[in-house]
Amino acid sequence: SILLTGFVYPVVVCWGWNTTGWASAWKSVDDDENPLLMGCGVIDFAGSGVVHMTGGVAALVGSALLGARKARQPVAGGPLVELPSDYAPEYGPIFQTLGTLVLWMGWYGFNGVSTLYIVNYGLVAAKTMVTTTLSAG
Repeated sequence: SILLTGFVYPVVVCWGWNTTGWASAWKSVDDDENPLLMGCGVIDFAGSGVVHMTGGVAALVGSALLGARKARQPVAGGPLVELPSDYAPEYGPIFQTLGTLVLWMGWYGFNGVSTLYIVNYGLVAAKTMVTTTLSAG
């Protein structure tokens, strides 16, 4: 966590959000030394691209470093083993549902505020809330 949030994420944020970052869409079009990425740069609405790209690459690297679960595949490259019934307790679905509901409620705050200025863009925020509700369904 310290490595990712202290060293990796700030660099990726600088690439995408800084006006001089190599992926930024906010650079000067006339800058021949540092041209826009693919001619247009990347517009990262509410940070979704930077956040999800960093998390996805970190998950890929982490899973590659950790490898398969030993309880599921005891021998590397061998057959998969059924997990014992006590490995996944009965209250698992309850916590899965609770986590989904907590995440869903968090999306209302995040997605609505991501419109950047709710005073002038109230209709955009309302459409965003409807989209959030339909997406959860």
